[in-house]
Amino acid sequence: MATLNLTLDTRRAKKDKTFPIKLIIRHNNKMASINTGISIPEKYWNDGQIKKGCPDIKNLKLTNKKLSTLFNEADDHLEYLEKRRRLPYMKASQIADYIKNGGNEFGENANFLEYLECYLPKIENTGTRDRYENTLKILKDYSNNSLFFDEINKPWLNRFKEWRLEKAADATANIDLRNIRAVFNRAIDVDEIIDQNLYPFRKFEFAKKTPRNLRMPIEAIRLIRDFKTDNKHISLAQDFFMLSFYLIGMNNSDIYEIATIEDGRIEYDRHKTLKRYTIKVENEALDIITKRKGENKLLVYQERYANFKNLTKQINKHLKSLANAINNELTENKEKPIIPDDLKMYHARHTWAGIAAKKPIGASKHMIAQALGHGKRTVTDDYFDYDNELVDDLNRQVLDLLKQKKGDNQ
Repeated sequence: MATLNLTLDTRRAKKDKTFPIKLIIRHNNKMASINTGISIPEKYWNDGQIKKGCPDIKNLKLTNKKLSTLFNEADDHLEYLEKRRRLPYMKASQIADYIKNGGNEFGENANFLEYLECYLPKIENTGTRDRYENTLKILKDYSNNSLFFDEINKPWLNRFKEWRLEKAADATANIDLRNIRAVFNRAIDVDEIIDQNLYPFRKFEFAKKTPRNLRMPIEAIRLIRDFKTDNKHISLAQDFFMLSFYLIGMNNSDIYEIATIEDGRIEYDRHKTLKRYTIKVENEALDIITKRKGENKLLVYQERYANFKNLTKQINKHLKSLANAINNELTENKEKPIIPDDLKMYHARHTWAGIAAKKPIGASKHMIAQALGHGKRTVTDDYFDYDNELVDDLNRQVLDLLKQKKGDNQ
């Protein structure tokens, strides 16, 4: 909370032996001041007011009223900023500028980087927060640690987009651009620290995104499942990939957080959407969970890696080696390689959905979305009980199809 007080600044006397009266703003262990334009000898200052007999003060009552009015108006500005939840995003110096300009200038001087930095702790989802932190880091690099809301206009966005596309894929560049847009929307609609006329995204074109198809044929999953290897790292990655597939393409971050299995089911809040979700643990998945059981946690993966990011990095690294080994074996047998060279965990999720969608299963788009846990949590979810048996049956159909021999389902 910011505080105000009228103070006689006695650190350094002026040539006439007087000291300036200042309005002091203290906020977040920082201080800023506003000079009132009035200076007096030290002995005539008394707890926010000028005492009688002070030289060069022609109208004592009027001068003290001027100081009181300045303080009260500043206090009103602070109350307004507090009600609008702006104070957490402001420096003491910005509050001082706001008061000096009668509360009319803040939008032009709002610091985008500081606002984003203050917003980060409010983001509950760790994955989302990580993406915003990465955007902040990139923006600091691009702008040399100085960026204000009014600098971000459409030409700036286009220059940033071009610069970002030189270093990253379309989808990655769009993540940063959408994060910037979300921060603008919050600053305008939630915290109201900038005016709507500063919004730069009207008719702005994001980078054209070419969707990647990560679906593989069912035979590719069979090859991954049945591959024999003595390499323990590849074997761990292989089992983790198949565990994800058996759990309806469950994300790495969610698998990493599994604590228990109750009544044959895993219940959890999806890391990406915070939506409550439940999956029946089929025997195929249970076999891997038993095989890769940890000493103190459910899975050895949770003990071996400090966080799911390290887990994902290492698993994807060894999945590439797995893909290379399988494709080499196929080539030696004069068969066409069908495993992507850049095999990664997302292939499990996309392929499960692709198998469920195609004949002979042909599940609806809505049912596949429900199975994959798509969509953010809504109020409706608190009242609507999804029929989990339908999802269970769909997963069982996919896994049964996987059991068939090559050619049986072609």
